[in-house]
Amino acid sequence: MLELFQRGGMAAWPLGLFSIVALGVVLERLFTLTQLKRLEERAFMMLQLALDKGDRGILESKEIAAAPVTQVMKTILEVRGVSAEALQQVSDIAVAMQRLRLRKYMTVLATIGSTAPFIGLFGTVLGVMAAFQAMGKSGLSGEAMAAGISEALSATALGLLVAIPSVIAYNFLLGRVQGILLQIHSHVVRLTPLANSLYTAEAEVLHDAR
Repeated sequence: MLELFQRGGMAAWPLGLFSIVALGVVLERLFTLTQLKRLEERAFMMLQLALDKGDRGILESKEIAAAPVTQVMKTILEVRGVSAEALQQVSDIAVAMQRLRLRKYMTVLATIGSTAPFIGLFGTVLGVMAAFQAMGKSGLSGEAMAAGISEALSATALGLLVAIPSVIAYNFLLGRVQGILLQIHSHVVRLTPLANSLYTAEAEVLHDAR
């Protein structure tokens, strides 16, 4: 890769930057998604036990505050008492917000995967044009011309070398995100009846107090 970078010409610099950014995004998303998945599982168990006992104070616990299911349930409980249709819309919006959170920076990775080959091709075109111009001015031999074109093609190879791992990593991370989202949906569906029961019990207590 270092040899391709050295021979890639002007296009090698943005491609080198793209490779660093892509690696950073992949490592950050792998770490964050792994942490959120573990936190999601722990938060669900704690919320299930607490809501089943009628304790909604668990939602304010700093230990699970960052869990996606905790944030979704907070939103649902804030609008308790609305119609079932409105509650479903609120739940969908809350889950969609978590989807954006899980896919943070992934658009950068997708952009790199789709743009890098074109930057490499652009570098190759510039290299071939320069080789032909030099041949026209000084009459380069066929052997020297082949060497010049070979160097120009290094830009395309470097572009593909950056793009292919980026696309593979994007698809892998997207699969991880979809798996976590499915888990969040499952948790919300199982916790919502407990939240509704909690709201009903609170309403009855308030009514009796009056």
